[in-house]
Amino acid sequence: MTSETYDTDPRPSRMSNRFRALWTQENVITIIVSAIVAIAVVLPLITLVVSSFLVLDDLGFSTEWSFGNYVTIVTDPIIPKAFLNTLIICSGCTVLATFLGVSLAWTNARTNCPGRTWLEPFNLIPFFLSPFIGAIAWHNMGEPKTGLLNNFFRDIFGIEGHVINIDNIWGVIWVTGIFFAPLVYLFVVGSLRRMDPSLEDSARTTGAGLFRTTMTVTLPLVMPGILSGAIIVFVTSAGEFGVPFKLSAPYGWETLTTQIFTKAVGDDANHYLGATMAMALGAITVFLIWIQRRYIAPRSFETVTGKGFRPNVLDLGSWKWVAFGYNILFILVAVILPIISLLIVSLHPVWQGTIMLDKITGINYVKTLFFWREESIDAATNGIFNSLFLAFVGASISMVLALVVSYMIHRTKGFGSWLLDFLCVVPIGFPGIVLAMGVLVTYIQTPIYATLWILLLGYITRFFPYGQRNIASILLSISEELDQSSRMAGATWVTTMRRITIPLLKPGIFAGWILLFVIFVRELSISIMLYTDGTETLAVGVYYLTNYENEPLTAALSLAQTLLCLICMIAFRRLAGKEALSA
Repeated sequence: MTSETYDTDPRPSRMSNRFRALWTQENVITIIVSAIVAIAVVLPLITLVVSSFLVLDDLGFSTEWSFGNYVTIVTDPIIPKAFLNTLIICSGCTVLATFLGVSLAWTNARTNCPGRTWLEPFNLIPFFLSPFIGAIAWHNMGEPKTGLLNNFFRDIFGIEGHVINIDNIWGVIWVTGIFFAPLVYLFVVGSLRRMDPSLEDSARTTGAGLFRTTMTVTLPLVMPGILSGAIIVFVTSAGEFGVPFKLSAPYGWETLTTQIFTKAVGDDANHYLGATMAMALGAITVFLIWIQRRYIAPRSFETVTGKGFRPNVLDLGSWKWVAFGYNILFILVAVILPIISLLIVSLHPVWQGTIMLDKITGINYVKTLFFWREESIDAATNGIFNSLFLAFVGASISMVLALVVSYMIHRTKGFGSWLLDFLCVVPIGFPGIVLAMGVLVTYIQTPIYATLWILLLGYITRFFPYGQRNIASILLSISEELDQSSRMAGATWVTTMRRITIPLLKPGIFAGWILLFVIFVRELSISIMLYTDGTETLAVGVYYLTNYENEPLTAALSLAQTLLCLICMIAFRRLAGKEALSA
């Protein structure tokens, strides 16, 4: 009689099943995407930290490890002043943008201001435009000698000298404040529209007037949105390069961004010192984002209950026309006047501060837009083609990445999804010039340096989270049962995405694509750090014309960029809906 031994231990089978369960299609894709995002986001920041401790010798050929760069940014005669100027600009810009954004949001969302429905799109236009272009436009209006507004007051009222001077640190605050006001508006207006009116009604029944109710009930309840918007404005203005480059740096008011550019770009570039300055700027933004997430985001300010309601529209009486005039004034100074000034200046062969109808010409548009003409300027025409290529390809890749990342975070919740969620927050918290500095020092000795691909990498790394947030907001509103039903019927993850998820997300995908397209077209901070001859972008083309050509040529290309962004804004609102940004 033979005896046979049977292996009845179920553990190997269970382990193999667990292994197969771990390596599902979703988990594999999540791990791959997490690795790609981690390399794109984390590697430049790590390289930035490491590079900040490398100090060039006197000959500039070798490096050594030390804190010398940090000592330099403290003892340098210009950098500490630039740091102080940056703090002044950020603080002033934040105060101005918060005041404008909150007041406009309250006027449009809660009052009977005439025409508030059609005024809102105009309030959001600066969100889609370039602050650098705004600085150029306001320079043409507020320059002491040749500014349109100064000449207007001289001619009409006989005023000697100048009424306004935009070319200083206060001009930077003014331009950045009015162009970043829509950021605060977007953070606040949604909460105001969804607020439970009974909270304000209770205050009114106790005898509180309109002003007191607004200050003691309404605004405190939307304080998380206000503070979050203010912090984003502070961080964004800290990384703004174009406005101080145009309005303050040439007149002795340097900022950290202009100094990073000066120290890190050029024939005598010191990338390690630039990395150190970028680290200092990044430390400020990380601290503020930490405050926002640690102290503001967790606080409970319940403004929406389970009851169905329509927020009250407050009757301002005769003051409604004051509110209407205030809104029109904002649109005038933020949109209409800058565009008009660009148009007027662009139609002159040389700008001397006065409108000369007999000198009107379109030659500046020929030089900047018509690449086939001999008199065209390569930096401008190359910039148009390069920007359109980067915007189209970059927005497409970013949205594919955003779609996969959003699905992994909010649907599969598989292995590594928490890491993806964290990595999507990191680029938003850093100014573009800081990430660009990290990309520069990381890839400067690789084949992609001095090509369009390094610009594309910088764009996608910095801005793909914007597309991810746009898709995530729509994905969360779609029931998971649709995906689950498809999977239970035997469909794979790819099939479910192709047949169920993507068709439902199409409006959000196209809207996010257009939003990223606009951002890439007007982006300057990353472009200015990573471009070389032949890889100029549209924004860099404007920078080149500002530096080496005249104001009319600069205005012509600036107006072309502005019109392109306006067309994209109209398309975005048609695809995404009227409340896509503020919902």
